[in-house]
Amino acid sequence: MIPVLFKIGIFELHSWGVSFGITLALSIWVAVKRGRRLGINVDTMMAISTVILIASVVGSRFWYVVCHLSSFRGHWIDTINPFHRGSFGIAGFSMVGGVILAIFAAFCYIKVKKISFTFLGDVLAPSFLLGVGIQRLGGCFLNGCCFGKPTHHFLGVVFPINSVAGSLFPGQPLWPAQLFASALGFLGFGLILWLSKKYDFRGSTLWLVFIYYPVARFLVDQFRYYESEQILLQTGWVTININHILLGVLFIVGVIFWFSGWMKRQNVVH
Repeated sequence: MIPVLFKIGIFELHSWGVSFGITLALSIWVAVKRGRRLGINVDTMMAISTVILIASVVGSRFWYVVCHLSSFRGHWIDTINPFHRGSFGIAGFSMVGGVILAIFAAFCYIKVKKISFTFLGDVLAPSFLLGVGIQRLGGCFLNGCCFGKPTHHFLGVVFPINSVAGSLFPGQPLWPAQLFASALGFLGFGLILWLSKKYDFRGSTLWLVFIYYPVARFLVDQFRYYESEQILLQTGWVTININHILLGVLFIVGVIFWFSGWMKRQNVVH
């Protein structure tokens, strides 16, 4: 767990940022390879990837701020100010917000360019799960963020005091929620690629990711630590938080459109 790889003056190179760069590069590489097989040129893939990148960063930061309003009340400039506490950079992102805004931005861009949303979505969607696998491992786990609840289980991990997890729970074992999320991300990437060959109707891969990610995220969130202001309902081991509203919408949309596409394909075949 190394939150800061090295520091020069006020500039700090964070493991989260390095991992994000690797995630972006590999995800785009996979998307470009899939796009070429389906006849999409590299320029188009790079353009839509840029739109998704910007939207995901903005959306992730916005949703983090929404979920932590009390932390910024009275000094709202800190929501976008990279200079604070003697260092340079902005810390605090929520992936769910990035996912939603990235989908919306990609949809708008594709409509303007008159490209099929489901067609391009089938190409890009698996890269998202690959990104989750890489980022949760190389970014969140090394950074000590997005950590789990306290536990006495042998899987518990004690984070260093200079990480967010270690500062809140010094010397206390926590569920490695980041590793659970990473494993489900890699598992989903392989599973979706396999299913995309089995179900090849337009939009099948995109809608399967819409279904898979909310389920995987919900499972991980049962082990992940959240501040009380983010929790909507707690019943035993089951936790419902503010993210699950957006994830629930994604899941429902995915189920409706996947089964609609599957039924249409069955009717054509028969």
